[in-house]
Amino acid sequence: MTPWFLARAAGFVALLTASVTVALGAAGPASWGDRRIIAQLVHRSAAVVTLALLALHVILLVTDRFVDVSIGGALVPFTAGYRGVALGLGTLAAYSFLVAAASGTLRGRMAASAATARAWRAIHLSAYAAWALAMVHGVLAGTDTGTTWAPLLYGGSALAVAGAVAARVVAGVRARTAALPTARRARRDRSPDRPPTLAGGHR
Repeated sequence: MTPWFLARAAGFVALLTASVTVALGAAGPASWGDRRIIAQLVHRSAAVVTLALLALHVILLVTDRFVDVSIGGALVPFTAGYRGVALGLGTLAAYSFLVAAASGTLRGRMAASAATARAWRAIHLSAYAAWALAMVHGVLAGTDTGTTWAPLLYGGSALAVAGAVAARVVAGVRARTAALPTARRARRDRSPDRPPTLAGGHR
């Protein structure tokens, strides 16, 4: 039973570190301010810890005898003998986290042009899908879902990510609103109907 308890613990901690990773990424560099380097370090470190805990989670489930999860069932989605759909979602979440992490390591190279930067951003957004799949996997597959503390953990994780996304949206709206008067003035200055200005500022 020890591997089973450890597997559950690794899964929960992986969800927490994944939530930290996604929340920091959702908030965006603009919200990090002077702590940008520290926030980026925490973001990347939490991602690495998440992948390590996911690997440990899978290994412990496969080696444990309390549930029927083979190597194939863990690696191939929806083929596990124990809660196949729920574990399949977890497998897809793990693969999506791997894709997001791989794109993160290639960010420098993919930022060489606007087209590759857009491609990188689209690929890196798989972290949101991975996190959502991990949440559903935990709720459906976890034997602790019926406890008092597990829903609090899920709810706290959801609030953290949702709050970070909301902050990113609000910051974007404010930035566009602040830039609107400047853009209008620039268009007015370029307007051909505007009377010419003489030297000294007199018309």
